[in-house]
Amino acid sequence: MKRDLEAQAIEALKAALQDVSVIKLREIRTESGGRKGGKNITADIDIYGHHRVLVCKVKDSSEIVCVKRGLRELRTLTKNHGKEMTPIFIAPVLSDEAQTLCREKDSSFLDLAGNARLMLSEVFIVKHSMPHHKQLPPSAESLPTSETTRFAIA
Repeated sequence: MKRDLEAQAIEALKAALQDVSVIKLREIRTESGGRKGGKNITADIDIYGHHRVLVCKVKDSSEIVCVKRGLRELRTLTKNHGKEMTPIFIAPVLSDEAQTLCREKDSSFLDLAGNARLMLSEVFIVKHSMPHHKQLPPSAESLPTSETTRFAIA
């Protein structure tokens, strides 16, 4: 299941980046995140010819405790590298509270439900998925009135 989630996260990241023509994806790879950290996704991209590195932490839950832990891990990852990196938190679904927490911690986020806020220096990508509502039943034909009945009989 974890591997499937990582594959879905990679596809969601690719899709979000491919929506913007000035972003050229060089490479996406997974790296070991340590003992408990799972795997991290790292992407090398070019924006207007400038190289950027995206580091993503994938979690299978959007509970606030899990989001906080993931954001701490992202901060550690970006701090330990010599080059500037863009942190991105990825989960299957992120609640409004989890999205707000990511914003407060200056982290980009992406979920598999179609929500995204990616701050990539010169480019900002924001997507909001609409909640899935029940489909309304097809509208019924109106009942004949006295005027329409007259035309229907004739």
